[in-house]
Amino acid sequence: MNELAVRYEVNGQEVVLTKDDVKKYLVSGNADKVTDKEFKLFMELCKAQGLNPFLKEAYLIKFGNDASIITGKDVFLKRARANPDFRGFKAGIIVQKDQGFEKREGTFYLKGQENLVGGWASIYIKDWEVPFDHSVSLAEFNKGTSTWKTMPAVMIRKVALVQALREAFPDDLQQLYSAEEMEGEVILQEDPQSLGNDVISDAQRRRLFAIANSEEGLVRAAMDDFGYEHTADIQKSDYDALCAKVEEALSMTGQDKDGVNEATTVTVEEVPFTE
Repeated sequence: MNELAVRYEVNGQEVVLTKDDVKKYLVSGNADKVTDKEFKLFMELCKAQGLNPFLKEAYLIKFGNDASIITGKDVFLKRARANPDFRGFKAGIIVQKDQGFEKREGTFYLKGQENLVGGWASIYIKDWEVPFDHSVSLAEFNKGTSTWKTMPAVMIRKVALVQALREAFPDDLQQLYSAEEMEGEVILQEDPQSLGNDVISDAQRRRLFAIANSEEGLVRAAMDDFGYEHTADIQKSDYDALCAKVEEALSMTGQDKDGVNEATTVTVEEVPFTE
C-alpha cells in the first residue's frame, strides 16, 4: 500500500484512506495546500480513533498555512452514549436579562429582542453527585460566517456540548474537535461512498418536515437529540423515534399536525452541515 494510505476497521467495516481520497472528498478549504505531513496526521488520527470520514465522522480544514482536523458532532454523542458511565446530558443557551443571566434548555430565544451571550451543557455521569457543567461565551466563538449569523443559538449550544463531552470523557474524545470550535467555513464535497442503504429515503425526509409543519427548528432540535447534523444521515432505525420527537415538540407549540403520508410534498432545504 502507498505510504500515504491507511487501512483499518470501524464497527466491522473496512476503511481504506488514501491521499487522493482525502484531497478529493474530505478537505474543506484549499486542498492543494495540504502537506503530506498533514495528510498523514489526518489519516493516522482517523485510524487511531476509529473514525470513518466517509460517514462524515472526520474531515480536514485547510485555510492559509493552518490545517485542522475536525470531528462531526454525532461522534461525540455516540461515543459518550457508548461509555457505561454516561447518564445523559442537557444543553442550551445563555440569555442576558435585566436581572442577570438566564440559562435555557434548547435554542429558543427572541432574536432581535433578547441578547444571546453564550451556551451551556451539563453531562450526567455515573456515581457523580452533581453533573459536569460547562459554559461558553458567544463572543469567543462567533466567527461572523453565514451560519453563525443565521443560527447563533444552535451553533453556540453545539460548542458548549462538545466541549463538555470532551472534558467529561477525555479517554474517549481526546484530540477530537468540532467545526464550531475552529476558524473557517466548512464545505465538503459529497462522496457517493458515504451514502448507504441504512439511511432514510427522500420521501421519509419530506414526511419528517411535513410532520413538523415545515418548522425547521423542530426538526433541528430533534436531530440534535439524536446526534445528527444532516437529515440525509438519519438512520432508518432512528426514524420512527425521531418523528415521534418532532410530533411531541409540535404539540407543545399548539400547532396541529394534519394527516401526513409518504407522498406528502414538502420543499426541504437541508440544514447547513456546520461552519
